[in-house]
Amino acid sequence: MAAVRKLFMFVLVSCCLPVLAEQADTFIDPLDRPAATVSNLVSAQLNAVAVAGNRLVAVGAHGLIIASDDAGATWQQIASPVSSDLLGVDFVTAEKGWAVGHDGVILHSTDHGKSWVKQYDGRQAAKDLFDHFTVLAEHGDETAQAYLEGVKLNYKDGPEQALMDVWFADDQRGFAAGTFGTLLATTDGGKTWVSWMERVDNPEFLHYLAIAGVGGQVFIASERGIVFRLNQPAGRFEPIETGYSGSFFSIEATPHAVIAAGLRGTTYKSLDQGTAWSPVATGIKVALSDVQAMPDGRFLLASVDGRVSVSDAMIDRFEALPVTRPGRFSSLALLPDGKAVTVGYSGVRQVNVR
Repeated sequence: MAAVRKLFMFVLVSCCLPVLAEQADTFIDPLDRPAATVSNLVSAQLNAVAVAGNRLVAVGAHGLIIASDDAGATWQQIASPVSSDLLGVDFVTAEKGWAVGHDGVILHSTDHGKSWVKQYDGRQAAKDLFDHFTVLAEHGDETAQAYLEGVKLNYKDGPEQALMDVWFADDQRGFAAGTFGTLLATTDGGKTWVSWMERVDNPEFLHYLAIAGVGGQVFIASERGIVFRLNQPAGRFEPIETGYSGSFFSIEATPHAVIAAGLRGTTYKSLDQGTAWSPVATGIKVALSDVQAMPDGRFLLASVDGRVSVSDAMIDRFEALPVTRPGRFSSLALLPDGKAVTVGYSGVRQVNVR
């Protein structure tokens, strides 16, 4: 079998060499190539969706951005300046939003998601982070050298670090979080982005998979069951062990509760701003891709096998809601009429959440 496999790979590579050579001659970096037109928007691969006033905005593979002004019934494609996969989107007001994704890209909209510009990308991040930690090391910062080596390793093959999620406290202050401990912050609406990597107690460069906040509290979901919480007076994120050992893929915060959701249906809650955590029964054995707060204090979960579940008022357990068209859900957004819109690898779905 090994010989057959090697022969197959040899034939495959030999056949593809002319094509690869041709592609190399015409290669355009995804950061410089606008997203292509997609014919079937509701079936396209989408990774995240957000509410922008009365509009829904979803982002997905190859830079795709789509929007709906009728609660998800119909969608239109929005011009995107990149074809890098987009993974997260957040609108802090009806007008102002940010989207992030592969290649360290950060996009910004000031008009309800009708148009987008690139604010930042991994090429700029590689330079800025290298310069930042070089200066710190030259001034005697004992930890800067470790970060500098990490940055060199992270970007040695190009701008390949992904920004997994983005969250803004207001239209000026926000964070973009991603792989291998990448954390960027802005205080001017994204005109400039600076490193917060050294402001997190994360010496192992764990991935940051989601970020959320409420009031002055900000939380980052990570690997090994760790949630990082912002210590505002210290200006640092501190790790909190939840009692779980796997990855959390999503996190949501309200004034009353913080919910982190991840592998194998695992969900943990905190009712004291993230200090103490306890597990919540979900009845789900697959990965949970998103958690969203409802206006009445309950929470919704989306899973990768097409389920949407709702918590009870005390957040002691979750129960599955009827889903007429299950799909591989990656994100959901609440609508004001007791419905939610889900997006994922199977496109767009509507779910009744009353």
